[in-house]
Amino acid sequence: MKLIINADDFGFTRAINYGIIDAHNLGVLTSTTLMVTMPAFEHAVELSKQTPTLGIGLHLNLTLGKPMTNGASLVDETGEMIKPKFITPDYPYVEEEVYQEFKAQYQRFVQFMKKKPSHLDSHLFSTDIYQAAINAAKRLAEEVGIPLRNHDTNGFEHVEFMWEKPLEIPYGAYENLDYIYDYASSILCYDYVEIMTHPGYLDSFILENSTFSMPRANELESLISTRMRQFINDNIVELISYHDIPKK
Repeated sequence: MKLIINADDFGFTRAINYGIIDAHNLGVLTSTTLMVTMPAFEHAVELSKQTPTLGIGLHLNLTLGKPMTNGASLVDETGEMIKPKFITPDYPYVEEEVYQEFKAQYQRFVQFMKKKPSHLDSHLFSTDIYQAAINAAKRLAEEVGIPLRNHDTNGFEHVEFMWEKPLEIPYGAYENLDYIYDYASSILCYDYVEIMTHPGYLDSFILENSTFSMPRANELESLISTRMRQFINDNIVELISYHDIPKK
């Protein structure tokens, strides 16, 4: 089977950026997704130029910080994008406003990276929760001809998306990636699989702005461990990125 191990949140902070690069250079990470609206975005771009073997997609952001566009449905009274804990899945996003925001983020990616992203996914699962975001992301993926995580688009081969929730693991049951070993038979039975991870070193910004902190360091340790490399080798797993997903 062919496995993509993706790190979300590239560009969030410098510490996370360095952790993602180490997870690739020292471990088994093959892919990451870049947040173009976060403080360490340009730092991530510079690191990516030094790491050409790392696949880089776009981490669409609808829930953290300020948007790049002026869509009124995207923000609260302070002008910040709305965190999921304050809204329900049926929140009335204006689909065209969401699409224009996603398109602006895509264009910023291309402007700085000088290439298309390998694929699209989203911060805090926006493109799996909110119908307007699902529709907008599918539209963008179809237009630019790249895959969208957890959705079949553009005639690409199906990639099974894996992390704790699809495997029905209670949230917080693992603080590292040991679930991969415990649920190996449920992961390795597909032709193409993406495992979502969040490796990173910790700094004051991530500790103050994310409820998901210490597990990032633990996941980084998992990705660079000899046990993980041995698991990949023992199961004859081919590590790939979304660049390697064929069209049907």
